Amino acid sequence: MRRMVQHVDNLVERVLPRIRRKPFVAYPLAVLIFLVATGMRILLATWLPATMPFLTFFIAVLLSALVAGTGPGLLVVAMSVVFAWSLYLSEIHQFGEFDSIVALAAFAFLALLIVAIVHLLNRKVETLLYERDRNEGLLQDSALGELQLEQLNVELRHRLKNTFAVVSGLISQSARYSSDVQSFAKALSGRLSAMGTAMDLVATRSFLGASLSELVSSTLMPLAPPGQSRIVMRGPDGIVPGDVANALALTLHELGTNAIKYGAWSNMVGSVHVSWTFSQINDEDASFELTWDEVGGPPVGEPERRGLGSMLIESGFPSARVERTFASGGVHCRISAVIKQTTTLRTRGRRAVRPS
Repeated sequence: MRRMVQHVDNLVERVLPRIRRKPFVAYPLAVLIFLVATGMRILLATWLPATMPFLTFFIAVLLSALVAGTGPGLLVVAMSVVFAWSLYLSEIHQFGEFDSIVALAAFAFLALLIVAIVHLLNRKVETLLYERDRNEGLLQDSALGELQLEQLNVELRHRLKNTFAVVSGLISQSARYSSDVQSFAKALSGRLSAMGTAMDLVATRSFLGASLSELVSSTLMPLAPPGQSRIVMRGPDGIVPGDVANALALTLHELGTNAIKYGAWSNMVGSVHVSWTFSQINDEDASFELTWDEVGGPPVGEPERRGLGSMLIESGFPSARVERTFASGGVHCRISAVIKQTTTLRTRGRRAVRPS
């Protein structure tokens, strides 16, 4: 098991970046991935539902962008669009010509979105590797350098694996719970956007955590309808670790999306009140509690079907307790947890200059 972990670390940290830097390797590899996806699409033609004709090509776009880079990923998008239009036009046409064009356009849009997200993810990986190398140099002269370096490597590997796992899980689960390409594209786009917001906030603090106030505001403000008092946010600031920031952003995004569809933001007068507390218990732990209250919305009831959105809300993040009730005026949700704080590494020496 340990050797397998080492192989995965070597693949993510060394092999994939080298492939992406060599176009004469990356582009043929992307073409090979596309050909495999095409073969799988032909073999599975009789089993794939008619509403998901591009499933294997979504996987091809994701893998090519992740392994070979942005340019090869865009090439696979173009080839997938041409192939799907030319060979499966008659299959898609059962929905009508206009719906066929819309479905193909939705696929192209979502595929480009996946390439863009993976591009940002690859950039974050490169930044993480740069930060690790920089800190290795800064810690060489420190008496505690060896221990701190091991802590940093463990944290960076943990962040990389978690990020890849979350993105992969969101794509597969969103596809599973979506009935067509359009709903798949819309749901996945919002969730990846929320996750991207959390990643950006964590990156601004050298990957040691995200500002809680900025995280709540940046996640919910784009969702809130225009108008006064449609959203009220109140609570102290604090620093939450990267994995908690990602999970909390996804939870808030799902609560906001449900409020737009069914709750307080579905009419002209409803509002959402978000308040939280954050207090330090000791050097390692902090107490956190967030309350979501919808006011003035239509009566809501517990959903008949438990979809991915409900799973993301109820799962919360590690150590979180989530309580959700459905009242006459809207949803009430309470999230409480004891959060492990990230220890900030202190280094000495001159700051390394990032290569341009």
